[in-house]
Amino acid sequence: MKRRPRRGGRPTAAEGRRRQQRLLDTAIALFMSRGFDGTSIEAVAEAVSMSKRTVYARYRDKNELFGAALRALIDRSLAPFNQFQTGPRPLRPTLMAIGRHLLSVALTPQSVGLYRILVAEAERHPELARLAHAEGRQQAIRGIEAALRRHAGELRVRDLGAAAEQFLSLVVDSSLRGAALGLGSGTADIDRTVGAAVDLFLDGAATGRRG
Repeated sequence: MKRRPRRGGRPTAAEGRRRQQRLLDTAIALFMSRGFDGTSIEAVAEAVSMSKRTVYARYRDKNELFGAALRALIDRSLAPFNQFQTGPRPLRPTLMAIGRHLLSVALTPQSVGLYRILVAEAERHPELARLAHAEGRQQAIRGIEAALRRHAGELRVRDLGAAAEQFLSLVVDSSLRGAALGLGSGTADIDRTVGAAVDLFLDGAATGRRG
């Protein structure tokens, strides 16, 4: 017997997730194109063909919507970290894979655009910067630390959390800052940039390397 198409009624769980993802993706796109001040709940609702009441039922204000969109982007970006924490891959290839992933994500237009907004709004809306730091940067550091812990015998450093933060800084910070300032995306040089960062990190951290 053929299934009749659904008509009206409450959306399925899968449909609800798709609508939610579309809402957050649209919010990110509008925040990037119009800036934080230039984006409103009303504009996002109109862009996704939702009522303002529906969006306000989910998010109390624009800050909450921006935070949810930022958190969704962070979760997608950091999801692949599990693969770096298992398997027999040697230390340098592990760091190269982590570095490529982190820098590739950091230099996407979404990440660069959101970074600019966070810097611009840090004084007025410090809670957004704190969210990005706690759920983005700190999660990435913990993921790197977990990968380093698997190779602790090859490292002469004892504070693996500090080492992970230094590695993240070497790989990402300068390139992201340059991209945010419009000094080039850096995407063509990802392998070279990551390779140089990994070598510098290992020269200082690995046993049997230059100290």
